[in-house]
Amino acid sequence: MNRMIVTFLKEILIQMIISAVLLACVSFIVLRMTPGMAVTKVLILVIYGISTFIGGYIIGKVMNKRKFVWGAISGIVYFAIIAIIAFIVKGGIDTGTVGIISGFIVSVAAGTIGGMIS
Repeated sequence: MNRMIVTFLKEILIQMIISAVLLACVSFIVLRMTPGMAVTKVLILVIYGISTFIGGYIIGKVMNKRKFVWGAISGIVYFAIIAIIAFIVKGGIDTGTVGIISGFIVSVAAGTIGGMIS
């Protein structure tokens, strides 16, 4: 049980590092190209998808059974952490930044697919 928790925490940390690196890249793009808000929202959703796909893939490789479930859980935990951080930083969750529903769906779907492929 302890091994599973440690593995899951490592996987979430990897997802957050990937997100941070990709957000830095997107920030540079936004700074240089000044795309519209719609493009920026799509790029953020792509970051969610890439991070949770990789996280789902990693956790699926570690867990031998129900890989898709572990991938989905990974996506849920990832999005919950993002939502909690947004709540703390902004004092509330801004639904205008990236839709909560679309962000949640992308995170869970990409994590599930990553788990299934692993």
